[in-house]
Amino acid sequence: MDDYGNRETDYIEADYEIIGAEKRFKRPNFQIDMRPPYVTYSLIAINIVVWLLMTLIGVIFDIDQSLQLLIFGAKVNELIVRGQYWRLFTAMFLHIGIAHLFFNSYALYIYGRVVEPLFGKIKFLMVYIVSGLMGSLFSYMFSPNPAAGASGAIFGLMGSLLYFRRNYRYIYDRAIGPQLIIVMVINLLYGFIQPGIDNWGHIGGLIGGFLSGSALGLYREKDLKGKRVVFWLIIILIFLFGVVYGQKKYGYMKMI
Repeated sequence: MDDYGNRETDYIEADYEIIGAEKRFKRPNFQIDMRPPYVTYSLIAINIVVWLLMTLIGVIFDIDQSLQLLIFGAKVNELIVRGQYWRLFTAMFLHIGIAHLFFNSYALYIYGRVVEPLFGKIKFLMVYIVSGLMGSLFSYMFSPNPAAGASGAIFGLMGSLLYFRRNYRYIYDRAIGPQLIIVMVINLLYGFIQPGIDNWGHIGGLIGGFLSGSALGLYREKDLKGKRVVFWLIIILIFLFGVVYGQKKYGYMKMI
């Protein structure tokens, strides 16, 4: 998820270091979804179609990119506090330029093909959406700048792999190793150093991915349901806190 400012051409996109994690995992006490990762491919297609549509509308009606993003649902705090909470969802499908779209699509292609078999179609989609929403929520709470991008949801996929690491460390170490942690640290540090990157969206997505992965469990994984409920309660409480916090922080904007 990246910030976009008042100038029409001054945008900065966050690039991703991609790990070579295109491996399959097998373990006797949980199953792998062996079907093709068509949810990952569908999400990539949606991102591309939305970008093409946004660009086409911009060309037809001579609308600059900032206005395109605003119309299509970028995260804008002033509008969210006035009740447009749907922007927390739509922002994760918007991208600031073709380079931003390419890097996020490639990252989704790599990580999606790892996470989707581990969690299954429905759980994978839920992890992606919860992570994207939490990324937008953290950006709303802590970043004043408008923002858009799928990077919060993609960081969420990495966060869900941390759940896999916690519960199945031996397989994780053999299949992925330390690369994932290194990638996350590098990207987060880069986000703090480089202006124009909405690092709060990345942090929120990472947290959302770990929490939603813990709340859902792996594909057909059997575990105590009580633990799942606790994680869902944590997720709900974070969203409620974010909404209340935003209302108090940006409430004055309703009067402008």
